[in-house]
Amino acid sequence: MNIDWSIFRNINFLFYLSSIWVSSLGGAIFTIVLTWMLVESTGSSAVVGTYLFLLGMSKLIFILFSGVIVDRFKAKNLLIASDWIRGGIMFLFVLIRLQGSPPLWVFYIMGIVFGMVDALSEPAAITCRIQIVEKKYYSQSLSVLTIATQISAVIGPAIGAWFVKFTGGVSAIALNGVAFIISGLLLMGTRFREVQEKDKEPKEKLWSSFVEGIRYFITTPIIFTMAVFALFANAAVSTINVSIPFLAKNLGFGVLGFGWMTTAIGIGGFIGALLFSVIMITNPRPVMTLYTCFFQGVILLLVSFVDRFWLVIFLFMLIGFQETAVNVIAPSVNHSIIPRKMFGRVLSVMILVMTGSQPISQALAGWAMKWTGPQSIFLYAGLLEMISAVIVFLFPFVRRFQVNKKESTEMETV
Repeated sequence: MNIDWSIFRNINFLFYLSSIWVSSLGGAIFTIVLTWMLVESTGSSAVVGTYLFLLGMSKLIFILFSGVIVDRFKAKNLLIASDWIRGGIMFLFVLIRLQGSPPLWVFYIMGIVFGMVDALSEPAAITCRIQIVEKKYYSQSLSVLTIATQISAVIGPAIGAWFVKFTGGVSAIALNGVAFIISGLLLMGTRFREVQEKDKEPKEKLWSSFVEGIRYFITTPIIFTMAVFALFANAAVSTINVSIPFLAKNLGFGVLGFGWMTTAIGIGGFIGALLFSVIMITNPRPVMTLYTCFFQGVILLLVSFVDRFWLVIFLFMLIGFQETAVNVIAPSVNHSIIPRKMFGRVLSVMILVMTGSQPISQALAGWAMKWTGPQSIFLYAGLLEMISAVIVFLFPFVRRFQVNKKESTEMETV
């Protein structure tokens, strides 16, 4: 591990960082506002779970196609377009909200559209980042970006909760729309390195390039195994999005308590991101992800047994810290292995596999809470993440894998 500050002298990265921060702040505010609107208007965990299911499924349906698109067009332009589309959706929702309480189908349609846009923006954003920084700064750039998003996660929920309590939330939604527009403008001022001609895929090979990305994913054991592990880990962690508002309501914490819980995750994530932004992990290993996920499962399990406000807040801070560690280490391994010319395609397949369980687990958690409490959801989620980490740890090629050893990569690719 080495301390290195040179990434903060990269002007283009700072522009990109600012764009990500602005959009994530608006998104953090909107998540609180929209979720609490659904909770208050319907009182149904099943409705919240259904909304998240539709958002997640629409993203999964389009994610494979988005990877091919990102490999063939400028990721910068795709990311700007996705920001402005989301901004337009926010302003449209404001107009509908001013006419009265929106019908349930409006929330569902908005979730589907957001999922489609997210399917394009996520691989586009990652591709943009690797066109700004060198490979040795991958983990550090992830950490700095996580600082930005975690600052948003810290202050966004508090702002969103305040808007819901004192203004009804319409102005918060409008603010989110403005944030997406500003994010797109910042990206317009950012310069990215062009992909070398030898790394560009001929446009006539659309289907074959699509299949090539899937084949690479399946025939690279370390990529395939860790993606399948992430499928189960994400199934566990994603239930938090459904369970937190109902946990806050059951414990008598209210919307402000809901905001504090979400903010606590952001604070923990910010602390972790700050640490990893100055300490470079020069040799990230998959086993580091397994350790972190196992202990995150332990914390999820503990949440189900406590009801003291500040103890709950502390546990959520630990969850946020561990989530940041995973989001820095795991992508650093994957991004260092995947060939640049097929980055978007392979990444989209990975996202499909890793996040494929999220909408299903969120929907199941929402329906399960009709018969059991949110504490039980945290219990089962913690057990699932812990057991998954232990099983994958038993594979020798996962325990021994090291990114910086060329022979290791060659050995694991068959």
